[in-house]
Amino acid sequence: MTEATPNPPAPRGDDGREAADPREVLRDHGLRYSAPREIILGYLLEENKHVSAEGLYLALKQRGENLSLSTVYLNLGVLAEAGLVREFKGASGQSFYDSNVAPHYHVVCRETGRILDVPAPTIDGKPLARFLQEAIEAATGWKVDEPRLSFSGLSPEAQRPDDD
Repeated sequence: MTEATPNPPAPRGDDGREAADPREVLRDHGLRYSAPREIILGYLLEENKHVSAEGLYLALKQRGENLSLSTVYLNLGVLAEAGLVREFKGASGQSFYDSNVAPHYHVVCRETGRILDVPAPTIDGKPLARFLQEAIEAATGWKVDEPRLSFSGLSPEAQRPDDD
């Protein structure tokens, strides 16, 4: 283990995600500590996950956690607003929460619902969404919120050859 420095970067796992203590992550993002937030964030920080609130609720319940579905929804909203998770829509329009907040996009299979992370391409050294945001702001004078791009299609597993 390395020596601590005054403001060290958060430890990262093999996938580049923060492997920090959930309490520290909450504090570092200006959020008040609560046991439900620690439980939810701890689960999401384990590995890159795409979960619905209902799926997260069921997974936590299987682990023996006693949180209500409304508590899960409320805290996912708080974590999303703080930038610790990203909300996006799945194939059926259902909200999913992504624990990977690095610039990337999703491709969602419209048949199976499978979700795949796709690295964000860059233009002039900027992630595509930021490039588009700045170009639209420059062209219109608007202040654009963070662009959200996602793609839908058919996963390789869902593609079937014609039965002619």
